Amino acid sequence: MWKNKLAAILLALAGLMPGVAMADIFLSADFTLTRGEEPNSYEFTAAVPEVVGQPAALAYPQGCQQTAMTRQTSGGRAQYAFEFACDRAFAANDMIQTPWKADGARFVTNVLGAQVDRSLTGNAGGIAVPVGETAAAQRPISSIAPEFLAQGVWHIWLGWDHLAFVLCLALLTRGRALLWLVSAFTAGHSISLALAFFELLHVPVPPVEAAIALSITFMAREALLAGKREESLAFRRQLIVVSLFGLLHGLGFATALGELGVQPGEKLPALVFFNIGVEVGQLLFVGAIIAMLASLRAVSLATSARVAALYAVGAIGCFWMVERVAGFGIA
Repeated sequence: MWKNKLAAILLALAGLMPGVAMADIFLSADFTLTRGEEPNSYEFTAAVPEVVGQPAALAYPQGCQQTAMTRQTSGGRAQYAFEFACDRAFAANDMIQTPWKADGARFVTNVLGAQVDRSLTGNAGGIAVPVGETAAAQRPISSIAPEFLAQGVWHIWLGWDHLAFVLCLALLTRGRALLWLVSAFTAGHSISLALAFFELLHVPVPPVEAAIALSITFMAREALLAGKREESLAFRRQLIVVSLFGLLHGLGFATALGELGVQPGEKLPALVFFNIGVEVGQLLFVGAIIAMLASLRAVSLATSARVAALYAVGAIGCFWMVERVAGFGIA
């Protein structure tokens, strides 16, 4: 029996250890394009996470050639400055294909007389930057919706700290009670996400990230103590606590959404569909955990795996909190 329990503990720890290295691995890049001193010359700058920002060649529009490149690193990001010249003016469909596999990016330019500030989505080949855009034309909902739905889903799935908190909820209770707790978390982070995204609420990012890590440890402890308190009072308390922690996590979501770059006229639909994407990703994750626990119950390993996972999540939350607090001075 002890071998089965040990196997469950090791399995749970192995599944959670990737998150220790990086709590939130949503990789965002920033691109800008400015005019150079000579006609049809430009400077293209790129700031990408250093983990994916290794030197690599760009693919320029036809008739354009790179003339210089510099690279620096700072704060975990690689900063590139590319100078290039073209033998013609940009065409509307001209692109610069970047090689870095970031999840999303923000692109800002005004070289053609109109300010462009828009979000971009990455793919397996990197991110294509539409340098030929003359203006940030208003896009239909059919273009905005899938872009920000996908960004919301990827953010929750690649955000280890957010997933760790949701995991604690899924291991705390089940059935209708779990539905209420997930709804409370959703309500909390939806409110703070909207307030922060529309700049009605300003909170420094580092303390928020440290508090998010603390919330994970708190909920892991709460789940471990489940059943040892008067049930109705404990559930009401949990609803309030989860709602408040949802407010914290919403501030983290707002930071990610803001980094993507959103047109002023697209802010409301971007917020709505990004939030829906977060909820879809969250519910799919909860469903996967429920299915996994059901499978483990069939072989009498659910209790051992649950306890091991909660201890592991609580320890990782402590680690993240110490790591983030220690980074206050550096940031």
